[in-house]
Amino acid sequence: MPPLNLKPTHAPVTAYYQALGHFGHLYVDHEMAVRSAFQDLLSKCGRKVHLTLVPEYRIERACGSSVIVDGALVDTFRLPHGYWEAKDEKDDLEKEVKLKLDKGYPRDNIIFQSPTRAILYQAGMRVRSSPCGADTPVRVVLIEQKAKCRDLHYRKASCFRRTPLGGAGLQPCDQAQLSSGFSR
Repeated sequence: MPPLNLKPTHAPVTAYYQALGHFGHLYVDHEMAVRSAFQDLLSKCGRKVHLTLVPEYRIERACGSSVIVDGALVDTFRLPHGYWEAKDEKDDLEKEVKLKLDKGYPRDNIIFQSPTRAILYQAGMRVRSSPCGADTPVRVVLIEQKAKCRDLHYRKASCFRRTPLGGAGLQPCDQAQLSSGFSR
């Protein structure tokens, strides 16, 4: 994965702030509107490192239920590299993060973001909380998982078997084999 050299003057970053400014002039501050600006930023930055932003990404949990994050950056193997959950300025971001984590949202490489603040969790721990600016955790989410995902790509590629006659080619082996040693 190529590095993401994101600077405050780069077009995706300036477009993000221009979009927020435009919403502000229109007195629009609800989550569904302001999240589109960050979604566009993540999408553009993801493409630069060969990742695709998938909005409304469903994550199946071990207990049989699922959660849906606002977005996930996935590679061509459909492996998620990072997650994103948006809130608006009116939400208490700290409280919302706790609620989402208690519901079973991933704690590995996820940004909880509002137009003014971002909180980043990696490897089950909160590693960063900062005002949204040029140094937002976007860059970190996109690049921190490189080594982990490279190993997971290898496991996935080597963990396929042929289907029985009449099958459609290859099918994944046991999910436990694939994900052993990795948390999502």
